[in-house]
Amino acid sequence: MRRFRRITVLIIVVSAVALWIIWLPLPTELQTPLLGTPTLVDIRGREIAELGSPPARVQIPLTLAEMGAWLPRVTVALEDRRFYHHSGFDWQATCGACLRNLQTGRIVGGGSTITQQLVKMACRRQQRNWLAKLYETIAACKLERVWTKERILTEYLNRCSFGNRRLGPEAASRAYFGKSARELTLAESVYIAGLSQAPTRFNPWRHPDRAERQYARSLILLNKSGLLSDAQRILLSETLPVVGHFYPPHLAPNYVDAIRQRRPEIAGKVRTTLDLDFQQMAELKMRAQLASLNRYDIADAAVVILDNASGAVRAMVGSSNYLNNQVNGATRPRSCGSTLKPFVYLVAIDRRLLTAATLLPDTADAIRDRYSDYDPQNFSHRYLGPVRVREALACSLNVPAIIALSKVGARSAFYELQKWGFVFRRSLEDYGAGFILGNAEIRLTDLAAAYAGLARDGLPTRPKLLASEFYPMTRAASAAATEIITDILCDNEARKKSFGTNSPLAFDERIAAKTGTSSGFRDAWTVGFDKEHTVAVWIGNSDGRPMRDAFAVQCAAPLWAAIMHELLLHDRPVPQPGQALVKREVCSATGLLPSRFSPGKIVELFLSGTEPAEDSSAWFSDTGNLLLPIEYAGWCSSRENAFDAMIRPEPRIISPRPDAVYQIDLVLPPKQQMIELLATIGSDVRWFIGDVPVPPQPDGRFFWQLTPGEWPLKAIGRNGTVEQKFTVR
Repeated sequence: MRRFRRITVLIIVVSAVALWIIWLPLPTELQTPLLGTPTLVDIRGREIAELGSPPARVQIPLTLAEMGAWLPRVTVALEDRRFYHHSGFDWQATCGACLRNLQTGRIVGGGSTITQQLVKMACRRQQRNWLAKLYETIAACKLERVWTKERILTEYLNRCSFGNRRLGPEAASRAYFGKSARELTLAESVYIAGLSQAPTRFNPWRHPDRAERQYARSLILLNKSGLLSDAQRILLSETLPVVGHFYPPHLAPNYVDAIRQRRPEIAGKVRTTLDLDFQQMAELKMRAQLASLNRYDIADAAVVILDNASGAVRAMVGSSNYLNNQVNGATRPRSCGSTLKPFVYLVAIDRRLLTAATLLPDTADAIRDRYSDYDPQNFSHRYLGPVRVREALACSLNVPAIIALSKVGARSAFYELQKWGFVFRRSLEDYGAGFILGNAEIRLTDLAAAYAGLARDGLPTRPKLLASEFYPMTRAASAAATEIITDILCDNEARKKSFGTNSPLAFDERIAAKTGTSSGFRDAWTVGFDKEHTVAVWIGNSDGRPMRDAFAVQCAAPLWAAIMHELLLHDRPVPQPGQALVKREVCSATGLLPSRFSPGKIVELFLSGTEPAEDSSAWFSDTGNLLLPIEYAGWCSSRENAFDAMIRPEPRIISPRPDAVYQIDLVLPPKQQMIELLATIGSDVRWFIGDVPVPPQPDGRFFWQLTPGEWPLKAIGRNGTVEQKFTVR
């Protein structure tokens, strides 16, 4: 009976062990693909950076064939020479290790096979105990049944540490020899294979002497195993590999940081949208420009280049010196200057509230009725008086921009800007109407993306950093209205009153451009595009220090222009406006149809149905002076009135006076009792007494003979129509 119980217990124990072995799971890490260190490459596959992690500074998985002809063979010979003959557990190696441990009185080796070591790596087990050894042995035997030897060796080498947090032969060969693992020589393969036995102790950068001694021991072991002949061992011992310090590339660091922030979960080899040729060109141009701006106390700059068709970021330079300043000027919100103005004018034109020819006031007191607590000024501290919308936007005038904002509505405009991808840190109540002039903070990447949306005729999208990203394009404005704004931004003639004819914004080709300077000279911007690319530039100081009275056209525009000229070696200019727009010749002074008084004529673009129907004759005096409404009175009386504009006289009849009463003299002849008809409505006046026209005299003057009665009088002229009554007794 007792014997039966013992047998039963033994059977239960054996069965339990057998079930445990059968059900023992393989390490989870071995059941998921090894992605390695995230590696960023540009659009042509050139490496930008490797994103290290705490476990591995660099880990680049390879296939066995990509590891070269020697390294796998050398590793097997050094680590597990019966690798291709056992089933995961090597009894001979284990017994030999036990004997050595007993002789030394401490654990100096475990006799683990490559398969067992792979299980240990996957389990991240560092302690040496018999339970861990048992698990590794059983798991290794199970792994040998489901994986081929080639796969086991591949996984082992890719996970093996070779010192300095370099995991895998590719990382090691790049770090120590500056080449790919497939290019390793026999000597270099022996050197690297020996490091894996004690990566810290044999660290070739910290302990080169120990690494060299390990190399010599490896040659002896390989000679004993038969992999190397005596002659090869002697030759290799005399030609020690030359180890260097080769670090992985870390290009475009601000761009890499932006990817880390947006996509922290990326793994493996990742194709980005960056073009290293554009990146290096932008960096060189930026450094050259900053070197020329020392007198302005400017230390930092940022550049973004976008592909118009896709919204992909082709270059991102976030700071002048990444080692000293990790603040990414391309993604940090800064005061936007005048860079948002085109979008407000776009809304006004698209809603048919304005046209490119509409006359707006640029005077010191033009907006006091609209915003009594706001008094913006132009940076030049000059006012141009009446300006067409084309001139107002091209010259970046502040007062007309506020007038346009008042027509659209500040809240409505603020909402429309968000459609273009602008993310504001504060609310409209915090900014007030000044958000359109620069007190709102924006990011350079968002600015570039919005202008790329203009280049796509009103289709903004979020800027792409990775080739795999996709963001929808949603229409924010009509293509026709967008073309008008783009045409204004390309018009160097229209901007000459503020920037001159030879500013950095002036190109022989059609290139759209806009500058912006924040109050206090803390931020300078220039952004613009050709057909293929949008370039946005910010210049200032990361710590917020003001520049020394440096306008954007002086500091940011030259850098923008230098980059744009490089792009134009391959790019095409902005195309001409499409056929959907109406072209009309208008008066350069009024934006109306030309008249004989017009000082000049220009061809303007209009949305269908918004072109002017009246000519400009009513806006000029008989002597050709421009006549302006009463709200221009202050400007007309100032020294800024360079073309002798006058306030339009109030339309009224001077003679006879309103409600005048005339008495007929019975003594005088009737023909001597006449009144002259006079009015302040310009020349070419037509007079009517009742419905009867009064003919002019030979000299062009008008007289009417007194006739008893109450008479309605009407005068029609270029500057209006006036009526009144008078009485004759």
